[in-house]
Amino acid sequence: MTPSWMSPDPLLIAWLLVPYLAAFLAVLLPSLSHGLVLLCCGATTWVGAETLLTGTTKPLHLLGEYGVALSLEPLAGWFVLLNGLVCLAVWIEARRQGWDRTGWMLLLVLLGSLNTSFLTTDLISLYVALEVVGITAFLLILKGNSANASWIALRYLLIGNTAMAIYLIGAGLVYAQASSFRFAALAQLPPGAPLVLVLVGLLTKAGVFLNGLWLPRTHAEAPAEVSALLSGVVVGGGALPLLRLEQLNSAIGELLLPIAMASAVLGLIYALGVTDAKRLLAWSTLAQMGLVLLAPATGGLMAFSHGVAKSGLFLTARQWPSRSLDTWRQRALPAPLLLTLLLGSCSIAGLAPLLGYTAKKQLESAMTPGIAAALVVLSVGSVAVYCRLCRAPLAAASDLQAAHTALPWGAWLLMLPLVGGGALLLAEVKRGWLVSLLLLGLGLGLDQLLERRRQQASHGLPSLDRLPDLVGGLGLVGAGLLLSIGAELG
Repeated sequence: MTPSWMSPDPLLIAWLLVPYLAAFLAVLLPSLSHGLVLLCCGATTWVGAETLLTGTTKPLHLLGEYGVALSLEPLAGWFVLLNGLVCLAVWIEARRQGWDRTGWMLLLVLLGSLNTSFLTTDLISLYVALEVVGITAFLLILKGNSANASWIALRYLLIGNTAMAIYLIGAGLVYAQASSFRFAALAQLPPGAPLVLVLVGLLTKAGVFLNGLWLPRTHAEAPAEVSALLSGVVVGGGALPLLRLEQLNSAIGELLLPIAMASAVLGLIYALGVTDAKRLLAWSTLAQMGLVLLAPATGGLMAFSHGVAKSGLFLTARQWPSRSLDTWRQRALPAPLLLTLLLGSCSIAGLAPLLGYTAKKQLESAMTPGIAAALVVLSVGSVAVYCRLCRAPLAAASDLQAAHTALPWGAWLLMLPLVGGGALLLAEVKRGWLVSLLLLGLGLGLDQLLERRRQQASHGLPSLDRLPDLVGGLGLVGAGLLLSIGAELG
């Protein structure tokens, strides 16, 4: 019988490699750039959707038995589909912003490197893919016009490289003990330093808890299209390998459970306290990525529903009258823009009949009763967070036509899966109307209560995103993981 690594799928290999070739051609022949982006985004969307519809798993080994190990299965399919849709929506918006051929090259490289990171199942190939993702994201952040865009981009690169250096040491220790870089080899090792070092690197890339403190300021200060990429799909490059490790060894899931819950709570608290709309969205990403890691069985759907909604919300940022939430009650929004905000916000908050409701209900069903009850409480907080974003009044009908021409069509593209997913799962959604109305009422009440307290407070929440805080967070989480492992072994 011929080993699977000797008969690779040529179409799958071509799909993985074409974005890199397209990036080269986009610089060499700029007139082809838009067609190349459409081709690669369309192919990625198709591969992700086909994988989910067929439920098949395609293992792939390149460069021999000990070379690159890849696997395309339904869990990865959610992230691949998300990657294709988000990059396509960003292309739609970036065209209006006048991106040049360098921008299209970076978008194609990011698309290809994320696809590779979603399929790889060995530690070294994942390291290479995530490093390419990090460098590409760094260059995209530099496209921002803010005064401190260069520092924010450099800080992102510095923290990412530090975390991946820690990860690489862990990968070396895995090979020293198991003579393999495969995820399965790491999952079979007794818990210890190799696992902790790998987890620290991946938690940083996924933007979870203290490892993700770099995320709010970076995503807030990047250009709107880049923020959509970062919060929507780039964080998935670290989240999917963590979900795969949890699938291989349930003890890893138990180790990550308190970190994931702490990330959800921390992100929610700061999203409720900040007054900058983009930072609210960024802190919400930190919270939602914690929820993604709670259960591998639902992590793909959670990541997809959050990613399309959050990317869509960030893509509307150029149309906001202001980033200050304190003035949003006085700034009217046109109906199309307000509807976009409502759809994305309600889905992330987990309200029926949108896809986010189904994702959160499946997550609650996969958890113990105690954790499920905590998730309901967090859902009330999420409703309160997004009430702050949707409190703007409706603009006059006479402004509708002018607003229509400036509507971010990319955001509308990303709203379609939220509405369509809810329609396809209508039988489950029907049971959620009463729960959603209750959550909405509680969230509105919490928002009003906190609004009064914010007006009375003389100072806000403490800053956690200074460079020493970011570096210290890596060490603190790593030490906590080692202590947890030691306590279990003891």
